[in-house]
Amino acid sequence: MKKSPKKKIFAISIFIASIVLSSCSNSIKSESNPTKKISTDKTAIKIIPASDEDMFLYRQIGINYLCMARQIEVEFPKAISLAAKNYALLISSRHGGLIKQVGKEKLPDKNIYNGAVLQILDGAIKGCPEMVPEEDKKKFLNTLEQLNQKE
Repeated sequence: MKKSPKKKIFAISIFIASIVLSSCSNSIKSESNPTKKISTDKTAIKIIPASDEDMFLYRQIGINYLCMARQIEVEFPKAISLAAKNYALLISSRHGGLIKQVGKEKLPDKNIYNGAVLQILDGAIKGCPEMVPEEDKKKFLNTLEQLNQKE
């Protein structure tokens, strides 16, 4: 069987196009590889302490998370724990555990977490009180009293 020249040219052009496109694809992938562009020099990353605005935002995110989780019937201990862990993770990862109000001292994750629980509970009691169990409201008020007595 004899092939027509048009079919032969078409087949060759598809073959060449596939080779060209595959080589372009490989060069695009290697150029877009973000790991090659990241500097390993830790001095290049400047950690900025969390500002009052940052803290307000993270607090609101935590409160909203808690209230929404409770609306879909997530158990309170799980909801508050995840909301506070998210809050603490934001401060640790974005700000290296530094908070402007506290000063230049890096806070341990446990302290950030405990502070987050109190702040989120306070906001949830004000914003969605029906989503916070009465027992937890009482514990929060007792803890607040104890903290105020220490000051």
